[in-house]
Amino acid sequence: MIQDSAKAGRTLDGARRPGSAGFGLPDNAAVQAEACAPRADAHWMRRALRLASMSLGMTAPNPGVGCVLVKNNELIGAGRHRRWGDLHAETAALADARARGHEPAGATAYVTLAPCTRTGRQPPCAQALVAAGVVRVVAALADPGQEDPSPHLPGIDYEVGCLGAVAAHIHGGFLSRITKGRPRVTGKWAMTLDGLLAKTGGGGWISSAGALALGRRRRRAFDAIIVGAGTARIDDPALLATRPRPHHDGRGPRRVVLGRTPIAAESRLRDGAAQLLLCTGQDGTPDPHDPPAVARWLGQLGCNDVLVEGGAIVHAAWLQADLYDRLDISVGGLTWTTGLPVVQADALRLPITAGVTWEHEQPPLLVDGTVMMRLRRR
Repeated sequence: MIQDSAKAGRTLDGARRPGSAGFGLPDNAAVQAEACAPRADAHWMRRALRLASMSLGMTAPNPGVGCVLVKNNELIGAGRHRRWGDLHAETAALADARARGHEPAGATAYVTLAPCTRTGRQPPCAQALVAAGVVRVVAALADPGQEDPSPHLPGIDYEVGCLGAVAAHIHGGFLSRITKGRPRVTGKWAMTLDGLLAKTGGGGWISSAGALALGRRRRRAFDAIIVGAGTARIDDPALLATRPRPHHDGRGPRRVVLGRTPIAAESRLRDGAAQLLLCTGQDGTPDPHDPPAVARWLGQLGCNDVLVEGGAIVHAAWLQADLYDRLDISVGGLTWTTGLPVVQADALRLPITAGVTWEHEQPPLLVDGTVMMRLRRR
């Protein structure tokens, strides 16, 4: 089995070590059942998709593409785009095959996004596949960021659409930034059974220690984490990811604070562990109270996926702006009766309660008494 030298114990084609969290592949049965023809294509594409899911949060503004090379029904090479500026998935897979003594000529390439056709920080992947003698390319999705989303590859049988819905989920942040001009936005909060975010007078955790640990780990799949200035002042959160994946600046996700309230010099947000962006409406930043403008600004900074962690005023504004594409909600097994609700009372007419249908990305997870749910718009 091909091993990823950068992560001992994890296969290069995406198999996870026991206990590792999955950030990309959805468990939704309807999506998972999507068919490809011939049937073997789905098997190999899933392996490319697992590779792509390993690069979430690492490659912005590029998509974290995955690719496997198959010859005579045998995996001969695998690669993924690991970091912005590094080898793209297709060229990494070609290099891997050659390093293992395999000749790519005559192989089929399974790639989660159509091969690029223009020169950037790396040469065109389409040209590399043609030069290597690859005879067939199966892409899960066309690339809307290319001048030709479905490129013509001389001498290559090119197909697109295999497991496209799964690929659209994994690459959803990149696709959103290219087509909508903003990142994919995930709203995250923990609440009591009676819908409260915080207890009157402060103090007390809603989520269990295990749920908090999983939440910190999930942060590494995002390019930016957003909180309001009030939350930053009162809670003094670090907003760091556990074992952060290397982002374009070599550190974890950017930390974004919305509001004009100054951040104290001793705040944990100023520890230098990850980039801090203060969105105050000054120094070229948008109005922090204008969620669509903030989302566009983050898109211009190259963010593909962002996580909004609150507090209640921020959630109300972003829900009213209809910007949440996904929700990460944790429900603790307790009631507080009085406290701060998820959104302010004057924000009751919200998309989440106004007919928008949400579906589970994966089954709810029970962690030490806390129910963790990941939802997306249907």
